[in-house]
Amino acid sequence: MSNEVDAKTARERAKAIAEQRRAERRNRKRRCVVCGVEESDKTPLTAHPEGIGPACKDEVTCQA
Repeated sequence: MSNEVDAKTARERAKAIAEQRRAERRNRKRRCVVCGVEESDKTPLTAHPEGIGPACKDEVTCQA
């Protein structure tokens, strides 16, 4: 009986940790792979043409 309780507690704890990590991931700001600026309303990010990650929408405004 004790093993079942320990297993249940461990599962619940793992679920709580996973949910916390998901929440942190959702709240994390994306950054431009070229210049490192954070995404905002003034600097929206789009897909990089070479597929290496998010990049500034305008290459001119990118602070490379």
